[in-house]
Amino acid sequence: MHWLFADETNVTPDQGKFFIYGGLIGTPGQIVDCHNAIKEIRARFGFVDTDQFKFHTRSRPKQISLQDWNQAKSEALKAGRAAGVKMLAYVVHHGIAKGAEGSAKVEFALNTLISHFDLRYLAQHGNAYGAVCIDRIDEEFGYRHLRDRFQKPLLLPDGRKVALERVVHYSMTCDGASHMSSLFDLAVGGFRYCVNTAMGVGKDEVAEQIMPSIADMMWGVQRGDRFQIGDYGLVKRPVIVKSEAFKADYDELTRLLGEYSNKPTASVI
Repeated sequence: MHWLFADETNVTPDQGKFFIYGGLIGTPGQIVDCHNAIKEIRARFGFVDTDQFKFHTRSRPKQISLQDWNQAKSEALKAGRAAGVKMLAYVVHHGIAKGAEGSAKVEFALNTLISHFDLRYLAQHGNAYGAVCIDRIDEEFGYRHLRDRFQKPLLLPDGRKVALERVVHYSMTCDGASHMSSLFDLAVGGFRYCVNTAMGVGKDEVAEQIMPSIADMMWGVQRGDRFQIGDYGLVKRPVIVKSEAFKADYDELTRLLGEYSNKPTASVI
């Protein structure tokens, strides 16, 4: 069994050029390893039980210095990598997704991420079964959407219907309900920072510190002397970008994520 824990970020264009839905995949044993690692990190750095442990600095507990806060986040991401969890991230330019605002944009992103998890990830891991747990989304459509994904085949843009038969459970969670919630918030938040920095909002030197651990967690395959995460851990949509202006942003994103990962020639993004 493989669990996908997922969350959205950069929901509106003022937060960043790319809308992102990402998450972490782990087996039960890996989830326990991450739980124990985050528990130890929290105790060592002085978190109390009710303190948030998220990527954004505004959630930093007052008793923890900024230096310790950043170190704790770094160690948490390294612990996820050491446990063997894998990351998936869906990105789409807001300029392209503007025709599907609100719930439609989120539902399309979730459909893409979940179908990628079911039809590609689980299929390539011995036709395994999986479960999906997402951070809270609007209840007006969230629970209905999860029911639809379990009860109905997925309707593709070309009109075909595909059954997602390997995902056997869907649920929602919230901040503070597990240490995995912290870990996937740190991973998705860190990835968001790197994406926004690639688009000119952020510090390159900080992105260069964050991206290597995230790149190491991204699901990928070895292609000779190159490690490919594009269409595996990193799902960029649409597949073909017709607008030259938007295509330039996608190309710059690809180039700089490779540089931030410290593997510009070893990674095919």
